[in-house]
Amino acid sequence: METRWVTVDGVRVELPADCTAGQLRDALYKPSNSTVVAVTGDLVSVVHDDDKQFSEMVAGCAETYYFTHIDEPHRNAILETPEIEQAIAEPVGDETTFQRPEIDH
Repeated sequence: METRWVTVDGVRVELPADCTAGQLRDALYKPSNSTVVAVTGDLVSVVHDDDKQFSEMVAGCAETYYFTHIDEPHRNAILETPEIEQAIAEPVGDETTFQRPEIDH
């Protein structure tokens, strides 16, 4: 099975290529109401489909993943962007992807 190294909530882990958000959440004992936020280069992706493989989404290209939920205090600049709160409150499709706000385009 093909794997790659990523950072999840500040910890380096080996991620199987066919992993889903639900599988990652279960493996790391994250709360069931948490949402996966994936960061790759200048993109941020909020994952809505727990059963779709990361490799089939923009989230599959991420180097960094965070678990968050709408009631959680913000831990960093990425997680405090209003687009994340909006994507969690009003999910559309498998994932919501937008440009990282702190990067000049």
